[in-house]
Amino acid sequence: MDTISVAAVQLTSSSDKKENCQKAARYVQKAAEAQCRLVVLPEHWEWLGPPKEKPKIAEPVEGPSIQFLQELAKKYQIFVVSGSIAEKNGEKQPFNTSVLVHPDGGLSKPYRKIHLFDTEVAGGHKESQFTCPGSEVVIENIGWATVGFSICYDVRFPELYRQLASNGAGIFLIPANFTALTGPPHWEVLVRARAIENQCFVIAADQTGMTGAGWEAHGHSMIVDPWGEVLAMAGREEGIITAKLDLNKLTEVRQKMPVQSHRRL
Repeated sequence: MDTISVAAVQLTSSSDKKENCQKAARYVQKAAEAQCRLVVLPEHWEWLGPPKEKPKIAEPVEGPSIQFLQELAKKYQIFVVSGSIAEKNGEKQPFNTSVLVHPDGGLSKPYRKIHLFDTEVAGGHKESQFTCPGSEVVIENIGWATVGFSICYDVRFPELYRQLASNGAGIFLIPANFTALTGPPHWEVLVRARAIENQCFVIAADQTGMTGAGWEAHGHSMIVDPWGEVLAMAGREEGIITAKLDLNKLTEVRQKMPVQSHRRL
């Protein structure tokens, strides 16, 4: 399989899980109708409300939200990346967790967001107050490609993506909830940089507009190839973007410019 169609879903999620799931289902269906084999949802696709409420709405990985995506994946026979959900973590604060659902409903190993958004920008955010960080780098072989997991703020830490690429990833997944303040100067630059320096495809699915969290998200979801070319980019509206990934380009770019073999540090 040399060419594969993929999609990124862009949402304005709220604190209404039912409404968010209904929207996600519509867009996954559209992706399937466009013959996409892999669809990526944004960070906190199924619930995005006040951060302090996150522990109350957290679910196990195999809870109702992921079960919902398992049914969609089986129905349309596609891979679905659960952007991220709040995952129960015993008596501790929940994880911010992403998982890939296979067409048969099987689940990848969960990726728990490593880098938490503790900043003073966009009114100030302290993700670690209501979220525990993960520690494990996660890849998943899906037959025609190996994907590497990350979530939003991770995109600012190139060492994670270097590990993903060194472990065999050819496609990076970046579900996000990027702020409207940091988005214009940083989002496209960071997403394309991760693609260029590692010679990998990137599927970056972002939240957009005024979400249930009470602050504005950037939108502009992107699909980028290993040369850094933008194959598709959304605007500010909810919806999907799609692109065809020429998997031969991974080999071509890496052979013509063998960056990995040139590394000295």
